[in-house]
Amino acid sequence: MKYKAVHSENTIGIPREPIMNNLLEADAVQMKVLICIMDKPDITTEELCEKLDITKRRLAMALTFWEKAGALVKDGAKSGKSKAAATTPEAKLGRSSELPKYTSDEIANYIASHEGVRQLLIDCQHLIGKMFNLAETEIVIGLLDYLKLDEAYISLLFAHCARNGKKSLRYIEKMAIGFFDKGIMSYEELDAHLCMIEAAQEYDKPLRKLFGIGRRALTKKEQDAFDNWCGKMQMPFEIIEKAFEITVDNLSGKASVDYCNAILCRWFDAGYKTLEEVEAASEQYKHDKTGVTEKKGSFETDDFFEAALRRSYGEED
Repeated sequence: MKYKAVHSENTIGIPREPIMNNLLEADAVQMKVLICIMDKPDITTEELCEKLDITKRRLAMALTFWEKAGALVKDGAKSGKSKAAATTPEAKLGRSSELPKYTSDEIANYIASHEGVRQLLIDCQHLIGKMFNLAETEIVIGLLDYLKLDEAYISLLFAHCARNGKKSLRYIEKMAIGFFDKGIMSYEELDAHLCMIEAAQEYDKPLRKLFGIGRRALTKKEQDAFDNWCGKMQMPFEIIEKAFEITVDNLSGKASVDYCNAILCRWFDAGYKTLEEVEAASEQYKHDKTGVTEKKGSFETDDFFEAALRRSYGEED
């Protein structure tokens, strides 16, 4: 038996491609939210929540789902996915700073309908070393359902937190949301970022000792510099020490992170990866400048570079 839609003047139009491409992923609440918005684009969030008997967080989750799919676009923004995109109500709801709440029935249904979730929960419990209660299980479901993180991503995040003694599910939730906001969405991106974090942690105490920072919190500039040296640059500590020595020599004993960072960035751009390469470049520079090879000493930056650095610290050329 075949069926056909009943068309009339009151028919609701919906964008075909975003709907059909995401039909299997959309749940009942998400479908209801979309239909209500398509029927009444100026409906408010309060009216939607009351009409569908859902929380604002649950509504925010549904709106985010359809924004990513290209079926909805915030009022005033352009949609690059669908010409039929509608505006979201009030255009004020975005992704919450916390994961949405789920009922016990919603959690059970999600686990039953998504292969691999049950095993993921078991693996995460083993990593943390505890059985999850309903609220903790809810967080893992939120990472999957709301943030759309895959199982391998979540396992890697749990493993990293467990290694660092951070076994609170709330801590892991905040960490996942922070990475999400930074655009770290794939397993590969997370793996690279965590490697950078772990390298920075390994260098934390030596760097603090080197620059005389002690136990105080790092400034954003200091943290960014240290993360860059240990992450993107992957500088051996002996090279950082060399740059530090040059910094102190050139700034009359001042241990400036900015100045040291400028030197390391220059070496990184030049492709130096070992202390031997840095010292060889120093010798070559001295040879080119004087015409003879001098004994090894402190690394001299070129005249322009050194003058620029000194000016940036208010010193005479």
